[in-house]
Amino acid sequence: MKLSVIVPVYNTVQYLKQCIESIVSQTYKDMEIILVDDGSTDGSGEVCDYYAEKFDYIRVIHQKNGGNVAARKSGFQVAEGEYVTFMDSDDWLSEDMYAILMKEAIDGKRDIVSMGGYITFDGKRYCNVKDATTVGSYVKGINLDIFLSKMLYDEDKGTRGINPSLGGKVIKKDILAAVMENVDSRIELGGDAAVFYPCCLYAESICVIDEYKYYYRIRKESVCRSYNVSYFNKVYILYKYLEEKFQKEDKKYNLIKQLRKYVWCFLSTQIEQVFSLELKKVYLFPYKSVEKDSKIILYGAGKVGQSYHEQIKKSGYCDIVAWVDKEAYKNDKNLISPNQIAELEYSKIVIAIKSKKCAEEIICNLIDLGIDEGKIVWEAPVQMSVI
Repeated sequence: MKLSVIVPVYNTVQYLKQCIESIVSQTYKDMEIILVDDGSTDGSGEVCDYYAEKFDYIRVIHQKNGGNVAARKSGFQVAEGEYVTFMDSDDWLSEDMYAILMKEAIDGKRDIVSMGGYITFDGKRYCNVKDATTVGSYVKGINLDIFLSKMLYDEDKGTRGINPSLGGKVIKKDILAAVMENVDSRIELGGDAAVFYPCCLYAESICVIDEYKYYYRIRKESVCRSYNVSYFNKVYILYKYLEEKFQKEDKKYNLIKQLRKYVWCFLSTQIEQVFSLELKKVYLFPYKSVEKDSKIILYGAGKVGQSYHEQIKKSGYCDIVAWVDKEAYKNDKNLISPNQIAELEYSKIVIAIKSKKCAEEIICNLIDLGIDEGKIVWEAPVQMSVI
């Protein structure tokens, strides 16, 4: 048997039939389905039993309610497949999803294969969810380090590197075994992240496919969409768990830094919901590299440059004697051309560009214009949220 599909079930009777039918209708057939009834009280357990009697490759586990993590652990303990996947009991699949994932897993000899899906609102409105900024194949000793260095947070894109949702993934059972046993059962928020990201550290090959076959149902009563004060504690539990898991490989892949930015996404959403505040994304000006009350030239009028400019104008930290942009100056009277820099008196030129490659090109151009390299400042912009 190649694939075990584990479905934790808790009080989703109105959606459960569609979920199970979408699995048994898969074109891929070399699999077992394990339904874990986690103490349902709405008849979901009876629906599970019905399908177990109808299909000999479906098994049911009935247990007292222990939460999603505990239910997944119970299902994993009896799984017999070479690969394992998980599914939420109110979601559903395109009929060829497992065929696509397993073809890549077996033919490509991949430890983990992932794809994207759609968020659906009450099963009517659909929103495409891009799985990752990291589409492609990654192999240890060749390019897997690139994936691991941005799987939680891709600095270049300003977003997570890959969606940790387990629904659109197949993972080798022996890799999951190294992670599942120790997952903290207290985790209520980010349970997928607590499993998926540590699994990536054990994998020797990962493939991310640019396909969309999993349907995530968003309900008004959904746990992942409900916000309250306890949310902060749930985020903290997830953070501390992953922090411990990442310590060993932190220096190699900057995992703790990635984790902090990943967790901030949870926190910023909660702050907006609980306190009815709108958080604005800004790029923090490189204060440590610029002396207070000094005269600077700001180079770059894009999002980073606009953010730097607004901060300095509000704080009065230093004096912007000129704002420079190679192209935008042609259409904006507030900007000047780089060729005019030589006429100005200043102590630093602050390059407000996100891309390191572009910043290096600008630095070379400035040096060609006779600018002292010691007067040029560029730091990778750090994005943060403010009220």
